Amino acid sequence: MQAMEQGGTLLIKVEKFEKNCMVQIEDSGVGIPASKLPWIFNPFFSTKREGTGLGLSIAHEIIVQHNGKIWAESVEGSGTSLYVQLPRLEQIGDGNEKNLIG
Repeated sequence: MQAMEQGGTLLIKVEKFEKNCMVQIEDSGVGIPASKLPWIFNPFFSTKREGTGLGLSIAHEIIVQHNGKIWAESVEGSGTSLYVQLPRLEQIGDGNEKNLIG
């Protein structure tokens, strides 16, 4: 929402595949310059004046610890899409779940 101070569109899309699920979060904000995009998951990196720059780095670590992936695509002036891919859980007979690692 901070990237869309003048308003805009926020789209959240969830897709289920055979071995994983993917969440796409897309905004129509100001976008991230291409020169800064490779750094957005680094601790203490921020494109904003305020904040610690830890949000995306913590999210990245949690997702990786769950055998997932996170990445971003952005066009400066048009918005940013953030993708999160995580392995699906499989239900087994006793009601417990086990992680599918593909």
